[in-house]
Amino acid sequence: MEDNGQMLFADQLRPGRLGELTGKGNLWPGRIESALALARRPLDRAYERRATGLSALTALSQDAARAANANGHDRHTGKPRVLVASLRGWSVHSAYELTIAQALRLRGAEVTLLTCGGGLPACELGRARRAHPRPCDRCAWLTDRVARASGLEHRRLSTLLPWGSDARAAPAHTGQAGGGAHHHEISHVSASWLLKATRPDLVPGAEGVLEDFAVAAEGVQAAAAALLDELRPDVVFMLNGLFAVERTIRELALGRGIRAPTYEIAPRGGAIVLSQDAPAPDYRVDRLWQEVRHRPLSRRQHDETIALLHDRARGVGAHESYYERVQDDPSELRRRLAVGERERIVSLFTNVIWDSATLGHDLAFESMFDWAEQAVRLAAEQELALIIRVHPAERRWGTRERLRDVLVSRIGELPSNVRLVAAEEPLSSYTLLEASELVLTYTTTVGLEAAVRGKRVAVAGDTHYRARGFTFDIARREQLAQALAKPLPPPSRAEVELAVRYAHMFFFRAMIPFPAVRAQGGKVVRLPARAAELAPGADAYLDWICDRILDGGEFGLPDELAHAAPTGVEGA
Repeated sequence: MEDNGQMLFADQLRPGRLGELTGKGNLWPGRIESALALARRPLDRAYERRATGLSALTALSQDAARAANANGHDRHTGKPRVLVASLRGWSVHSAYELTIAQALRLRGAEVTLLTCGGGLPACELGRARRAHPRPCDRCAWLTDRVARASGLEHRRLSTLLPWGSDARAAPAHTGQAGGGAHHHEISHVSASWLLKATRPDLVPGAEGVLEDFAVAAEGVQAAAAALLDELRPDVVFMLNGLFAVERTIRELALGRGIRAPTYEIAPRGGAIVLSQDAPAPDYRVDRLWQEVRHRPLSRRQHDETIALLHDRARGVGAHESYYERVQDDPSELRRRLAVGERERIVSLFTNVIWDSATLGHDLAFESMFDWAEQAVRLAAEQELALIIRVHPAERRWGTRERLRDVLVSRIGELPSNVRLVAAEEPLSSYTLLEASELVLTYTTTVGLEAAVRGKRVAVAGDTHYRARGFTFDIARREQLAQALAKPLPPPSRAEVELAVRYAHMFFFRAMIPFPAVRAQGGKVVRLPARAAELAPGADAYLDWICDRILDGGEFGLPDELAHAAPTGVEGA
């Protein structure tokens, strides 16, 4: 995404999702940017109201209140107490969180909705200390209206922050003895996410951003501690678990013996992943895998898994689709990359460096960039074509650390046998997989899909499908050299079968369809019309989610639910 200062005047007046407002204007705005943001605010608010389906959420909540009252669920007598954190004005997440909150209410839980309310000097949407009143004048405005529409008990973190709801009043530095280092550590994911870079020093004008995140975490720690002591919930349910605010609340909850399950949008369209004992994006599936790894798939399970992966290759049924059309002709691929028909192809698939799927997942290499650099240097000494497929999210979500720029700064001109497919190029990753003798991955799910296709995959990062019995796992730097020096044996039939079994577990058991909410292009396009659609027995997947939130059981789906089901087009 381009900085706001480089965008056209008309684009600055265009309403858009809050998640798109994280460029220069939400970090260190100038006078013109501030004036344009003020002029655009009514449009932004109207857009967010529509994108979140606020009218539909209001109607649903009113019907849920009537149903809960009729069933006696609103009489709080020894019912489980659940605190649902809905902290940011991200439209689709707001819809997921409120839908789950109302479903829990209809199952007799005493539900309190927690929003931010503003006041954090830095968050994933912007740097409010410098950009005030942004982003709180959009984000807090929306979450307040969602909370008001819910009819649920509602609390704001901002009312308990030591400095109140004005981010400009927050202290410049953390002050808690011994806690500053931890607050900086837990802020790394959030700061990287906001800046779209792993190092703030790479972003001009970003001095103090990490400190602002640490100050925010310290303030949230004080606010959340007071809130948990007052409400004494049995469960705190939240997004992600890796962002600084959620991680702070989660650590406090766990320290008090309070369960803190997390959720995130799944790679499978229309589905979410949930976790009881770890942040949801970490995909802790060890116990689930142990249950099924020795269990052969039925013909239906096998066929549904292959069909799902085939659809993903066509851009159907995935959380995101990056291109309208892709180039998938094998001959054209070789022509475009200037690779001979008999030439040995090794493909390397990257991630976005600042994404939580990459941060903190290093093993043999210092970073994904270090790994890619070593692969290029090693490939220069081999008779092969190394094709680097830059993740399309570099284009979709933006980054201040582009792979090409990093490689050129470290190596100079790329070797003649190394080709780089830019994020902008609609070249099919799956056609590249089919042409590859060896597939190098760090943490991308493409590695799992390649293994299912019978390709030898050498995985270097700490990812969920590593060490499951069907990949070559790089634990030492020299193993990458070994993999490139001579062809690795192709996977056996048993290894491919194991990969298919794992893919079924991952996509059909670890990911739970959520047909109650359908989203497309970051907008909510379908919500339940009546509370009856959320009531026990109406939606088996929603039943499973709510029951596990309330009883603490594992979220992995059982056989009767672990199959293809109608889902939305995509997540948030």
